[in-house]
Amino acid sequence: MNRKKKIIIIVAIIAVLILLFLAYNKYSTTGKNVSENENSIKTAPLSDEDRTKIVQILQSSELIKDIPKNGAIGLIFYNFEDGERVLNDAYLLGKDKFLTSGEPDFQILIHSKYISELNENNLCEIIKKAKQNGDMAYYSDKSKASIILKYGSMLKYKDCFGL
Repeated sequence: MNRKKKIIIIVAIIAVLILLFLAYNKYSTTGKNVSENENSIKTAPLSDEDRTKIVQILQSSELIKDIPKNGAIGLIFYNFEDGERVLNDAYLLGKDKFLTSGEPDFQILIHSKYISELNENNLCEIIKKAKQNGDMAYYSDKSKASIILKYGSMLKYKDCFGL
């Protein structure tokens, strides 16, 4: 088989894996769409210490540097109080920076209990751990195909998301 065919097959396999990941993670850990009942969502801000830590870690992360120029990813931390999800702080990530406005192409929700474990070198490991423990959710209004096309350059992080 020539090299071109091998590359096409590898890209097709990776695309299928991403589609499976997106389909599997479209709903939050409770099985409800993350955007459902927006009017009844409780919020509580993180501490200044946690915010500072998250900003420093994300600014030094290779992941944020590899986001496409026109891409936007929402990263939302949450916890539970009295059995209800409470959203903490949300960050809109763009290429090499935090965005102050815009709509994310997709959102990643991670339980805030993992903030204490975060450091400059383990963002990917924390995301994997949260996913494995059912403490990570994913949501997007965009089509799977558009996400794959736009974020194809980030395929090197597929292990980060448990693919």
